[in-house]
Amino acid sequence: MKVSERGLAFVARHEGFVASAYRDPVGVLTIGYGFTMGSRLFAESWRKAHGRALAPGDRISRAEADRLLRRLIDEEYGREVTKALGELPQHRHDAACSVAFNLGPRALQWRWATALKAGDVEGAADILGANYNTAGGRKLAGLVRRRQEEARLLLTGDYGDGVAAAVPPGKLPEVPGGLLARLADLMRALFALLRRR
Repeated sequence: MKVSERGLAFVARHEGFVASAYRDPVGVLTIGYGFTMGSRLFAESWRKAHGRALAPGDRISRAEADRLLRRLIDEEYGREVTKALGELPQHRHDAACSVAFNLGPRALQWRWATALKAGDVEGAADILGANYNTAGGRKLAGLVRRRQEEARLLLTGDYGDGVAAAVPPGKLPEVPGGLLARLADLMRALFALLRRR
């Protein structure tokens, strides 16, 4: 399964583009949309183009970073998502790709992923939204926000881009906390009350 355009934009928005190599909060040399030599495909691509590992002062164009981001997500992280979690609806695949891209494929074995694989989408979103938001032992506001937005995407299909989540024909959207079930119960009670009159 491939990442959608909206999923790609979601990851790019959270990673942010930086043209010059820099050290991330835990000291890892990073460039573009969070690319590091820890990514097999990025390392291969960078070494092929430059004959060496990423170094301080190196630069990348946005066009090259955009091309690499799609390739990394589809060929490296997306494959791991499908292998670990199976076929998912597009928005869940995209959310899981964002998590794997940011935290590494090992995150697909953590509690949130175990819950998702078991079909507990609400549980997976709750776990994801409340955890995995530290770097170097410090809670980072950007990671807190990202985990919460990934959890919302996983649960509701909301990419945070102002475009309404698509609901397949004949299906009700997933709503946290059983809101639709409670609404249906309320409607049944209301109709029963009206029939008694």
